[in-house]
Amino acid sequence: MLEKQYGCPVEFTLDRIGGKWKCVILWWLRRGTKRFGELMQLMPGISRKVLTTQLRELEVDGLISRQVFQETPPRVEYSLTAYGETLRPITELMCNWGKANAPEFQFGVMCLRGLRILAIANSLLRQRLEAELGELRGANLTITSLAIALNTLNQISPDIVLIDFSVDEDFSLLHNPLKTLATDSQKSIPVIVLTANDHERDRAILQGFPLHLMEPVETSELVGAIANLTTAENAESNTE
Repeated sequence: MLEKQYGCPVEFTLDRIGGKWKCVILWWLRRGTKRFGELMQLMPGISRKVLTTQLRELEVDGLISRQVFQETPPRVEYSLTAYGETLRPITELMCNWGKANAPEFQFGVMCLRGLRILAIANSLLRQRLEAELGELRGANLTITSLAIALNTLNQISPDIVLIDFSVDEDFSLLHNPLKTLATDSQKSIPVIVLTANDHERDRAILQGFPLHLMEPVETSELVGAIANLTTAENAESNTE
């Protein structure tokens, strides 16, 4: 079979990462491993079929790797290969261009204004969240301990929860109260876990939290995840 011929290097690049979703997938994978379900949550506009196809194509082209863990149910994780890492500057530039030219988009101030965010975090992260999410983007931010969160969850009534896993607590205690609150309010309450290393990530998985962002998380990544998850939940609530 003859190799495909390209008229210019840009044509070759677009053949590998062109289309609506491939660069978005590469952007979310640029700072750490993600499971299929995590990518589905972070990219609410994509279908399971399309995501499966895009991941397979990226894997065939050597840009991402796929690892299957012998667990029940099976856990499949995706990460950038060394070859895929070479595209990271491109996705970073695309992100910066989008922020500069579409300020009303999900990374802007308006997307978090009034959003009720509950965060359980250490003092250093607390200061950063207050500045980036509260003061700059207008979110209604409550930062507290696990014990206080468990006692005041109904009063806070968060739209989304952030958990800093550098705090050594059994956060699985949140599952039942969040499930009850979600049932009462007729909406899902997504949870984002912030982890600094594989040990914290493994802890989060064992405690039943599937969505993780690696610390130090970039503001654009965190705001994008919050906006995508809460927008998707609102859309689902409006269709019920």
